[in-house]
Amino acid sequence: MSNINCILYPPTVDFHYLVQRPQHLIKNFSELGVVSFFLNNPHLHEHQRRGIERINPYLFLFNGVEPTEFLRDIRPVVYYSATAHVDMIKKYRPSLVVFDSVDEPSDEFAGWRPYYHRAVATADIVITTSDKLYKMAKSINPRSFLVPNACDYEHFSPSTHLPIPADMRGINNPVIGYIGAIATWVDLELLDRVAARLPHFNFVMLGPLYNVSELPQRPNLHWLGFKDYKDLPAYAQAFDVGLIPFKLSSMTESVNPIKMWEYMAAGMPVVATALPEVYKLQELIYYSENEEEFIENIRRALATDNPFQRKQRMELARQNSWSARAVEILDLIENALAEKGIKKTEYRADGIMDTLLPDRAYTEFKEPFRTSLSPFQQVLVSPGSGFRYSIYPGKEYRDRDRVRNVWSRADSAFPAGDIAVVQKSGFRYYTQRHQKELGLYYG
Repeated sequence: MSNINCILYPPTVDFHYLVQRPQHLIKNFSELGVVSFFLNNPHLHEHQRRGIERINPYLFLFNGVEPTEFLRDIRPVVYYSATAHVDMIKKYRPSLVVFDSVDEPSDEFAGWRPYYHRAVATADIVITTSDKLYKMAKSINPRSFLVPNACDYEHFSPSTHLPIPADMRGINNPVIGYIGAIATWVDLELLDRVAARLPHFNFVMLGPLYNVSELPQRPNLHWLGFKDYKDLPAYAQAFDVGLIPFKLSSMTESVNPIKMWEYMAAGMPVVATALPEVYKLQELIYYSENEEEFIENIRRALATDNPFQRKQRMELARQNSWSARAVEILDLIENALAEKGIKKTEYRADGIMDTLLPDRAYTEFKEPFRTSLSPFQQVLVSPGSGFRYSIYPGKEYRDRDRVRNVWSRADSAFPAGDIAVVQKSGFRYYTQRHQKELGLYYG
């Protein structure tokens, strides 16, 4: 049995935006039965969610909510990847600190450099994604381990045929595709020249702009923008070749591209620039040392691809899943906790909501009900139980009462079963342990 009470990831990225290594690993930890707190850092252009979302039985997404009161006597394993959090994480009273070194603190990530040495040196465990990062960390902290990036194989593998996305239906094959941020480390000048020399090939670029303002424009260069993670497999199925057109820099020398694994999970051939992490897989990936090789490799990938090679790529991707990586990391954490003599404190995932559960049943619900009461509290009511609530000036309402300022609806703002209080008034609720007056969450 695991000796991990809880894993906490501090607010760094948006759980729902540009799904990356942190989201994948924390989700997979929870799917392996470890209570996991993901402290969300919402994207600026996203709806500012508030409250706690239960993503699965063991994964809790904290939106603008501090987890302190929910940890009680639990000292979590703090798993973090932003070097600047090296001091902030102390407030969580961690039983173990795991630093995940995902990028080199240079070039675009030079802002991480002032904190890097301390983050590595003070961690109980350092996880690294590439050979270069491993060597850097190992020279500082002997408890450093190499755990490369991976893929959600089930998500990307073409088990079923998906319809071609609407914005790709007018784009003819061959399609040479890219999935990821259109960032400063993408060699846009190379792309422009390659598109000019291969005018009958269509280059489809998916992803938001990151520190980039101008894009090369050609008839066969298609910039389709950000796509939701759930929609990416449909685009991947429409690609004939997957590209990794990164510039060569100190930072990219340490990159183990997630898209490399995702492309292979989709079965497609991969053409990349001369990245060290790609070189290790050059038997299955087209490694390009210069522009001429890059162009020739695109042609070769299209001309020589076959079912046997697709099967090889997919099998390698299957072996390198996020689930496998999560198991590997949890083993490291469990061993480190055991070495420190730390045993698991009994902890129930449902305990996160215990202080807010109703004190008396009222009626049965056909579907789960959740009501968001404030930026700091939520009530989660499962089918078969009930709750009561009151609104100023003190009248008590129940779920069946039809009053104009308490109602439920299902739309983009309120998931099915949410109860919203639409008057700009205080909201009073009662439970066995608490009687509080709160400001409104929705209104």
